[in-house]
Amino acid sequence: MALVRSDEAAEKMKKQGYQPIQDDLKNPESFKQAIVQADIVIHSASNDAEVPKAVEAILSQLKGTSKTFIYTSGVFGYGDTENNTANEETATNPIQFASWRPQIEKQLQGAAELGIKTVVIRPGIVYGNGGGIVGIYAEQAKKNGEVNCVGEGQNRWTTVHVNDLAKLYLLAVEKAQPGSLYNATHGPSVKQRQVVEAIFKAAGIPQNVKPWSIEEARKALGGFVDGLALDQQVDSTKAKRELGWAPNGTPILEDILATQKLLVNKH
Repeated sequence: MALVRSDEAAEKMKKQGYQPIQDDLKNPESFKQAIVQADIVIHSASNDAEVPKAVEAILSQLKGTSKTFIYTSGVFGYGDTENNTANEETATNPIQFASWRPQIEKQLQGAAELGIKTVVIRPGIVYGNGGGIVGIYAEQAKKNGEVNCVGEGQNRWTTVHVNDLAKLYLLAVEKAQPGSLYNATHGPSVKQRQVVEAIFKAAGIPQNVKPWSIEEARKALGGFVDGLALDQQVDSTKAKRELGWAPNGTPILEDILATQKLLVNKH
């Protein structure tokens, strides 16, 4: 089962073999019964106003069942790590966009005492298969012939391939202890500008990167851009050591060159 907000998303889930439930996090009553029926619940939506209410509803339905509830958080909760490398023991310093996440994480870790196998996963910027932020930048490049790079683009992104992230979810279901927390990043951090330049190269479009001030970017896209401007290095040794996670996805810059070339050739 998959909770979706639109007809388009519902059709997509059907094609992938899921039973869509069309509603949103604003109405927990709409998905409570689905929670009861599910063996595993994975929360991957990001809507700051609705997440606390949705999490409460999920926990209330899973209390005492020993079922697995995986909550997807993110590395934006660390803020800038600068020349340090953050791990699960590093204090959080979230941007405003993710300011509510640390409290939700603590609530989930504590919920293990309620008889629920809760796991928190903090992915880096997710890429792969032409989706995510990379996909948005690529569409902008192809449509407008330019990409707005938040700030000067010299900040480092910590990333994870979507397929590696999926493997970690599976391992968390199989092996994680209740109340555990794991980072999900792979490979060295890369500069935002390197990502954008790789998109232009893959698409065969002349480089046209436009620096975009944080202030102007916020007006257009809201607080999410503060995350794109973070300079981060994040370690995921814990997941590898405790769960046997072995990420092997193509590094982001190589993946962009391969994936975007395929998309261009299709058109």
